[in-house]
Amino acid sequence: MEQTGIIKSAVEKLSRFDEKKHLLVGFDGFVDEIIHMVDKRKNDKEYERIPDIKSFAERIAQVAGLSANIEKVPIQTKLGGNGPIMGNAVIAQGHDVTYIGALGKHFINPVFREFADSCKNVYSLTEPGYTDALEFFDGKIMMGKMNNLVEVNFKNLLDKLPNPELEKLLAETDLVAFTNWTMLSNLNEIMTEFNKIISKNKKKPLIFIDLADPKKRTSQDIREILELISGLNTETILSMNLSESTIISLNLGIKEDEILTRAILIREKLGIAGIVIHPSNGAAIATETQCKWVDGPYTAKPKLTTGAGDNFNSGLCTGWLAGMDPAECLALGVCSSGFYVRNGRSATRGDLRDFMKQWAEVNCGAI
Repeated sequence: MEQTGIIKSAVEKLSRFDEKKHLLVGFDGFVDEIIHMVDKRKNDKEYERIPDIKSFAERIAQVAGLSANIEKVPIQTKLGGNGPIMGNAVIAQGHDVTYIGALGKHFINPVFREFADSCKNVYSLTEPGYTDALEFFDGKIMMGKMNNLVEVNFKNLLDKLPNPELEKLLAETDLVAFTNWTMLSNLNEIMTEFNKIISKNKKKPLIFIDLADPKKRTSQDIREILELISGLNTETILSMNLSESTIISLNLGIKEDEILTRAILIREKLGIAGIVIHPSNGAAIATETQCKWVDGPYTAKPKLTTGAGDNFNSGLCTGWLAGMDPAECLALGVCSSGFYVRNGRSATRGDLRDFMKQWAEVNCGAI
């Protein structure tokens, strides 16, 4: 089975990969409160959850024109935002991270303290946003309060990190991860200015981009960011979940439901190194040299889904930085996500190797 070979090869290469790369990750920051929605309460300690998003939507639709009281049960408060979660996962996988984003204006918000202490450097531009993350068995609804994030802009960045220091940082960085473009109205300017600096460098960092759900942004906004991405002067990968890829496809005039073919067509339109699309059951990648689909270790009963995509991205980037084939990078991505949703924490390299071996033995035959 081809997938068994991909996983076996990825595990072997991961076992030999002992380098610590330097990633610059940004640029958001949210305090996430993980919440269950109550369907039926049995007593003061026990309740039945509203199981899925469709049931939640139907519950709300039934009271249109009337009123309702739906109980929320806070499960945990944790660091959130695509950047911090991905950065945390990257650190767990053995890399150095410089973080730029919204972790606190005058001091680091306590929810980010452990993460900040684990980073090589932190440059915080403003207060974080706040998110109610409604968790269901089939997905999540992120309800964000993000008025502070307008202060994530290039001027404030230069106040914290003057141009000579920024140039030095970008010259010493192996990969720059731009995440959560949707929530960051001034990220285009930051990406443009970074690109000007990177274009002059002999050593150019890899660029990784996760736009996050762009549904709230206008078609003009989306076309502008896609044009900007096409013009980046270094090797670039754009990663999307299935819903995000549909929005991007429509804005590029692509009508294609088959996921791998959709990835191939998006890459051809944008002219960048790679396009990744990762639904919940696997992932597809399209590069100039390889176009592949890899099944993922799906579970119908995840412990935690908020951050699954960011952990996928961390595994993908570890594979990319290790020089793995595109399909092997996908294997690391889907297994990083699979470990996270089952355990509620990011995988170390050792965790990831063990999980990949176990999953392959159960689903693909022993490796």
